[in-house]
Amino acid sequence: MNNETNKQVETFEKNFFDWLLSKSSSTEISIVRDSPNPIDNIEAEISVEEEWKKLEPLNPEEIDCPCYDESPPMTLGEVPTVYNRFESLLQNRLKTEIESKPPLFPWEKSGYDTDYPDVEAQDQVSPTSLWASQMKNIRWRNLSIPLTDNVFAQLLQSCQKVLQSDLLPGSRLVKAVDNLFPGQPQSLNNLAALVLVGQTRDGEFTFNQVKTYDTATPRQQMLLSLLAAKDILSSLTFICHLNKSVVKRQWETSVGWINIEAEYYTPKDRSSASLRIKGELPEAASLKLQGGEAQTTSQRSNPGTIWVELFDPQPDQKYELTINLLNWEEPLKFAVRLQDF
Repeated sequence: MNNETNKQVETFEKNFFDWLLSKSSSTEISIVRDSPNPIDNIEAEISVEEEWKKLEPLNPEEIDCPCYDESPPMTLGEVPTVYNRFESLLQNRLKTEIESKPPLFPWEKSGYDTDYPDVEAQDQVSPTSLWASQMKNIRWRNLSIPLTDNVFAQLLQSCQKVLQSDLLPGSRLVKAVDNLFPGQPQSLNNLAALVLVGQTRDGEFTFNQVKTYDTATPRQQMLLSLLAAKDILSSLTFICHLNKSVVKRQWETSVGWINIEAEYYTPKDRSSASLRIKGELPEAASLKLQGGEAQTTSQRSNPGTIWVELFDPQPDQKYELTINLLNWEEPLKFAVRLQDF
C-alpha cells in the first residue's frame, strides 16, 4: 500500500515539474480538447485538484479576460478559451515564486541561503600574494631559475612557523620544505647539509638546461627549495648584538617596499637596555613586538615611519616582530635574536 502511494506521489511530482518547465502551446491544448479517452484514474484527478487548492489564489486583476455571470454549459473534455490564459498566468506565477524561493531539499533547513550566483566566482587572490613580490629578490648565486607562486607561498608560510623554533639550522631548513617533499627526510637532510656549507654544484642545474622549477628533477627541486628557504629565513631574522650597528632588512610587497631596522641598545650610563624597531611602511600598518610576557604595539593610519621599543629585553629570549598592513589580512612575521657579544 505504501509503495503504491509513493509511486503516485512521485508520478505527480514528475508530471507537475515537467508541465511547469514546458512551454504551453495551443497544439497541446487542442490535443487535450479532442482526446476521446476518459480519465483513467478519478482518484488521481481528485488528488491533483486538492494540490491546486493548496496554492496561493491568484489576484483576479491579473487575469485579463472577460467575466461572465453565467457560463455556457460545458461538455466532457471541452476546454474553454479562458483556460489558455489561466494556464499561462498560473505557470508564470509558479515559475516566479519557485525562482525567488527555490524549494528546499529534505535535509536543508528553513532560511538556507540558496542565492547561487549565475556565473562562477573569480579566483580570489591569496593574501600571501602581498608578500610574493619578494620572490624575485631571492638569491641563488648565479642561478636564474624562478620558483612558482604556489611553492613560494608554501615556503613563506612554513618558514614563518619555524622562525621561533629551537631547531638546529639544518633541521630548520628541512622542516621548512618537508611539506613539499613528504616521505623524503633523508634526502632532504643530506642536501640541507650541502646547502648550509655552500657545497652545492651549480652544474646540477645547468647540465640539463633547467629553465623552470616545474621542469627540474626532484633533486633539483629539493635544492632550489632549500636554497629559497635559507634565503627566506635569513630575510626574516634579525640577529642584534649589544651596542653594535643597526641590523636592516628589506621586503618587497605588491604595494611597495618595507624597510625594517632593529637595534639592541644600551645608553652610556647602562641604565636600561632596550630593543628598538623602526619601520618604513608603504601603507597604513601596525607593528607588534613581543616575547615572553613583554609586548608593545604601534600603529599609524597612513604610510610612513613607525616605532616600537621594549625595555630590559632578555638576551636569551626570542622576540617576534609582526608587521600587519591594515588593508590586508595576512601578516608578515620576523624573528629577533639578541646577543650580548
